[in-house]
Formats: sequence, structure tokens, C-alpha cells
Amino acid sequence: MAVIETITLRLAEGTSAEAFAAANARVEADYLPLQPGYNAGSRVTTIAEDGTWTISLRWDSAHDADASMGSFMTAEATQDFLALMDAETMEMRREVEIASAASPGLANATRLYMEGIRDGDARRAVETYTGDRYTQHSTGVRDGVEGFVEFFEPFIEKNAVRDIEIVRSLVDGRFVFVQAAQDLNNGEARWVTTDLFDTDGNGKIIEHWDVIAALGGTNPAGHTQIDGTTEITDLHLTEQNKDHVRRFMTEAFCAEPTAPFTDFISSETYINHNPDAPDGVEALIEMDRRSREAGETLYYEKIHRIVGQGDMVVTLAHQVWNGIGYAAFDIFRLADGMIVEHWDNVEPLPDASDTSNSGKF
Repeated sequence: MAVIETITLRLAEGTSAEAFAAANARVEADYLPLQPGYNAGSRVTTIAEDGTWTISLRWDSAHDADASMGSFMTAEATQDFLALMDAETMEMRREVEIASAASPGLANATRLYMEGIRDGDARRAVETYTGDRYTQHSTGVRDGVEGFVEFFEPFIEKNAVRDIEIVRSLVDGRFVFVQAAQDLNNGEARWVTTDLFDTDGNGKIIEHWDVIAALGGTNPAGHTQIDGTTEITDLHLTEQNKDHVRRFMTEAFCAEPTAPFTDFISSETYINHNPDAPDGVEALIEMDRRSREAGETLYYEKIHRIVGQGDMVVTLAHQVWNGIGYAAFDIFRLADGMIVEHWDNVEPLPDASDTSNSGKF
């Protein structure tokens, strides 16, 4: 979940406000835009009558804020800033930004789906609910309003009956995630879609990633790809849960594991909604063993996005199975610090010739 970072400090003796303001502006212009997770335009600087400077800025997560600190002390663009402040006076605090249930970003993402696709009003919806830009990562869809319209108007004409249900959603700062079930032409085609939206300061959609796969029946454990818990709890554990999932995918479910699955997944309860998987961590361990022995290892190459709200965490990652690349959305539910439930949605990475935009990630 997004965090607001607030720093207070005083200037080193003999430093002019003008000199520090120039150094501060350089940090904002030359350093922060290069840091993953920094929310551009969110940094605000004020000066109190007693000479105390207050700087606040917004990050996608505490992990991103922590990562930025590693390079802040040595980056060329920050050296004047550091030299002109009194380090002993600096104090920093972070506050988790709790998403409102009435998130305008979630409302706009839902309306784009329901009004633009289900109700067939593609142009009006995309013009109403997107911002100054609409960067697209959906295979076969060009960027912008016209790209959305040229793809979905024929889709709507071809599929006269469109039943769409938003099954799950979460909000993490400016990011909105939804999982949806689609039934087209009374069962002629059924899809599960997972979508991540980036939004601007007004909640308008400015970027979109998705993965789409066939919606089947039940898996060996009797679960579908979309059933199970939908309620979000434990909002205060958002960042802790995101970090747990990040470590799981980079330490246990990677090409060269350094930790076992059991460090991250509950040995008592693990409900798996993957179409081919039974429940239980032991089943996952056995699947991993067999695939590695057969030279068909399944692992995560890179996490491109990780968002969360309370006990639910979602990743968008580059997955590799048997040497083939996939775009994968994984949804994890955690309880007592361990993963207890999992949904996923996987789509082969498209050939460059099939990409009408900048790619899946």
C-alpha cells in the first residue's frame, strides 16, 4: 500500500534558503524521477517561520521508499542537498495510506469495464474514465482512446451478449486491480481476466496491464479460478504481506531457490485455485520437484508490479515454464504472516509482431 514519507530538517549553519532550495529542486528533478515507486509530482516542500523545512512525498510502497535510501546518500544529484542540511536535525516518518472504499480509481476502472465493454459504450467510457494519456499493455490493443475503440467496437459487435462480473478488486495507492469473469454469447466463450490500472491524481486511468485466459471448471481440489474469499481484512498488515510475497517469489519460486516454499506458505492451509493444482504446500513442492527433474522448471524471472491491500497481495510477473515466457498475475491471501490461498492467471508472452503497443510489461 502506498506510503506518505515526511521529512523535517534544518539547514547547516551559514546556509542560505536560496542555496538549499536550489539543491532541493535538483533532487526533485534529477534524482527522484529515476527511483522506482516514486509518485511523480507528489513531493511538496514547505518552510516554517522557525526555519524548519518539511518535505513530503508519496511512494507506491515502503519497499520502494527503503530502496531509494540506498542510493540517496551517494547519488551525484543529492550531494549538495546533504551538504547544506544539518543531519542531526533530520527526522523522518512514514504513514500508510489507507485506500478509501469509495476510491475514484476503482470506480473508474469498474465503469470502464461495465459501461465500455459490458454495456457496449466503448468510446464514451474510454473518453470519460481515462486521463491525459492511456498507455496500453493488452495484446493487440494500441495506446490511447482510439486504440481502445478500434479494438472493442468490433468485439462488441461480434459478441452481442456480454455478461461481466467483477469478482475481486483491491486498491493500492494510485493502482487498482480487478479480477473479472466474462461470459460471451451465452457460454460460447468464458474468460477470466486480471487487470491492473494506474491512475492519475483525479483517479482517471492512465495505464493498463492485463492477462486473459479461458475460464474452466473445477481443479483437482474442487475449486474454480474465481471462487473463494473476496473480503479484504488486516489493512494494517499490507506492507508486511507485500514484502512476504516479494520474498517468496524471489527466494523460493525463482530459477535458483535460496529458501523452501514452507518458509512462506502455510503447512496447515493452502487453497490453490490454479486450474491444474490440488491444495496443500506439499503438492506444490512435488510439482516443483518433478518439473525441475524433467528440465521443465517453472519459476518467476521478474516481478514487474506488486500491489496489495490488507491480506490480499497481487503480483504481475514474467514467468518462465519449460523455457517459455509468460505474463502472470498471481493473487495471494495471507493469514498470520503466511500464504494460505492463491489464484493465478497466465498468458504466453506475445511475439513482437503481435504487439501493437510497448508490450505486456
